[in-house]
Amino acid sequence: MKKYLKVAIVGACMAAILILATGCSAPAQDSPSKETTVEFDGGTLSYAQGDLAVKVAGNATTGYEWTSEIEGSSAVAKGDEYVSEEGSKAEVGKGGVHTFRYAAEGSGEATITLKYARSWEASSDDKTVVIKATADNGAFTKAVVE
Repeated sequence: MKKYLKVAIVGACMAAILILATGCSAPAQDSPSKETTVEFDGGTLSYAQGDLAVKVAGNATTGYEWTSEIEGSSAVAKGDEYVSEEGSKAEVGKGGVHTFRYAAEGSGEATITLKYARSWEASSDDKTVVIKATADNGAFTKAVVE
């Protein structure tokens, strides 16, 4: 009887350790179901599952505008929107935030290039943001600002 009791206690302890170790494991860093946000100079990049959003500061009243280009087939544009600073009605000199949204398609890599410039002139105030995004089965698994 003592032998069976020892085996039962050891087995119960091992099962408890296994349950605790499994329950306490951290989710993967690049888990597509968890939203990941990256801040960069002048904006933020966030992605979860099949959606990616880039928010960049801008000032549409000065003639500068953000444009987006995509190389690769694993990301497609879902739309973009410019919103003036809270309380302002697009007054000259008042800035805002431009948000670009993208959807993952299939698997592979895409390069998203955002440019902030006036269409009629080049200037030292022009900006470029390059984002490398990786998708797997219609979900973004990684996105970095270069």
